[in-house]
Amino acid sequence: MTTAPETFDVEAWIKDANLPRESATVYKRADVVSKLTALKHRIEIARADDSGERTSGGKSELQSLEDEYVNLLKVFSGSAITVHVRALSRQELRDLHEAHTKAMEGKGLKPAEENELFGYDLLAAAIVAVEPVGKPEQPASLTTAQVRALEEAIGATQLTAILAARQTAQNALPTVDADFLHRPSGTSDGSRG
Repeated sequence: MTTAPETFDVEAWIKDANLPRESATVYKRADVVSKLTALKHRIEIARADDSGERTSGGKSELQSLEDEYVNLLKVFSGSAITVHVRALSRQELRDLHEAHTKAMEGKGLKPAEENELFGYDLLAAAIVAVEPVGKPEQPASLTTAQVRALEEAIGATQLTAILAARQTAQNALPTVDADFLHRPSGTSDGSRG
């Protein structure tokens, strides 16, 4: 006795499909990195000169420096936020381009300036969620002005990480790398020996 094969519901599959997403992590306290770098240098010197002598507070200078370093690391890592971006559909891209072109009419901007502004528009449309460190992902919708303010706050280099995530979501085939789960730490090829 044979059974009829199940039919595949293409319409249901399409309705359930989602555009690719990527993410980038940026930090609002990147200013702390210079202090961490300076402290690292001081710790290296203290380690070379450590005589184990205690300060009046009962800790060695080395221990105090290491404690300060750990506290600054917590400040830096606690300032992280992961920004989630998604690819935009062809129609969304067309609509954004049309709206941008209309908005630029008569402004007399150079093509490079118009392209830069369009980049902010694209990124604002692509950002769909943020995930502050230690908190769940939450939906987000940024305006073009907020994206520009974000760049001013975190710097162009960190914004570039978000832009790269958007480019990947928009232009790369979705891939996943689960191989790293099987690699023991300290090796690059997965071998244990």
